[in-house]
Amino acid sequence: MKQHIFFITLILFSPKLSAQEIVNDVLDAYIQIIGGQKYIDKAQSIYSFADCIGPNGKYQTEIHSAKGSKTIFRQIKENKPDYIGIVNGTTYWTKGNELAVSNDKFAFAWRSHEVQWIVTHLTERFHDIKFVGNEEFAGKQSVKLSATDELNKTTYLFFEKTTNMFLGLTNLSPLNENQETIRLTINTWKKIGKLLLPSKVTYSDKQGEFILNFHTIKINQINENVFEIPKKIIAIKRLIELHELQRTAHFNRDAKLLVSILADDYTEINNGKVTSSKKEDLIKRFQDYFDLVTFIEWDDITPPIIEVSDDATIAYVLVNKRVKLTTQDKKEELTIFAWAATFKNINGIWLMTSITSTVGK
Repeated sequence: MKQHIFFITLILFSPKLSAQEIVNDVLDAYIQIIGGQKYIDKAQSIYSFADCIGPNGKYQTEIHSAKGSKTIFRQIKENKPDYIGIVNGTTYWTKGNELAVSNDKFAFAWRSHEVQWIVTHLTERFHDIKFVGNEEFAGKQSVKLSATDELNKTTYLFFEKTTNMFLGLTNLSPLNENQETIRLTINTWKKIGKLLLPSKVTYSDKQGEFILNFHTIKINQINENVFEIPKKIIAIKRLIELHELQRTAHFNRDAKLLVSILADDYTEINNGKVTSSKKEDLIKRFQDYFDLVTFIEWDDITPPIIEVSDDATIAYVLVNKRVKLTTQDKKEELTIFAWAATFKNINGIWLMTSITSTVGK
C-alpha cells in the first residue's frame, strides 16, 4: 500500500515540461539527429541542384546558400531564359539581360527553396519559436511549433512526435495578397558528409504539387565571389533610397534634407528656363514653400525608372508623381508631376545634378 501511495505522489508532484522546454527539447534532439551543431557550424555554404516537376511540367532548380544571408536561386526551364534571383544580406536583385533591384518578398520566395540551409539553420531563419500542440502532418503525428519568419509572418514547423525529425512547414505566400498557404514536406533525407540533408521535397499550393529531387548536394564548395553585389545594383539601391529621402523631406518640411542630395552645380529646367542657384538660396526657397503647405500625398503613380551607366558613375531617374497638399487657408490642391533627374557619383556619393520637371493638367 505504501508503495502505491509513493508512486501516486511521484505522478502528482513530478514537474511537467513547460512549453519552452518542449521547444528546446524538440530542437535539440532534431539538431543531434541531422549531425549536431558542431558540423552544422562547419558548413559555411551548401550547393544543391534538383530535377523538378510541377503542374506545368519539368524544370530544374539550382541553389547556392552561404552564411550571412546569401542565396542564389536559379530556375531553369526549357526554351525560356533562366530566372536568377540573388540575395546578399538586405540587397536583393535579379540577373538576366539586365540587372534589376528586387525586394524582400521576392527574396523570401527565393530563399524558401534552399531547404538544405533552412533545415540546418532553423533558429537563424525563424525566431520566437513556440509550442502550439500536436497535429498530424504528412500522415504522421507531429509536434507543431509556431515561429516568426523574416517577413515577420507566422510559419508553422512540424516535427515527428516519436523521433523529433523535421517533417516540414507551412507559411503564407509573400507574393499573394489572398493569404495563400504554401506547404513544404520533406520526403527523403540523404547523408552528405556528416550532415543529414533533404534530398526530395514537395511544395504544395493552390496550383498543385511541385516535387524537387536534389541529385547534387555539396558542402563548402561554393566560391563566395558569386554573391558579390554588382556596382550597378548598389547604385540603384542608393538611388531608390534618395528617392524615398525626398518624400521624407517633403512630409517633414525639411529643406536642408532635400538640398543635401543636390550637387554644387545642380541645375533646374522648368517653364522654359535653365537656372542654377546656390545651396543656401535653395534651402530658403524650399523652406519658405514648405512652411506654407502640408503634404497629404507625395506618391509615385508608377515606380520610378532608374537607369545607371555600366561603370556606375552617372544615372537618370524618371518620376511620375501625385502630389496632394493643403495650403495655409485650408485649400486642398492636387497636382500631377513628371520629371527626369540626373545623378552623378561624386567621390562615392550619389548627388542630383539636374532636374527637368513638367506639370500635368
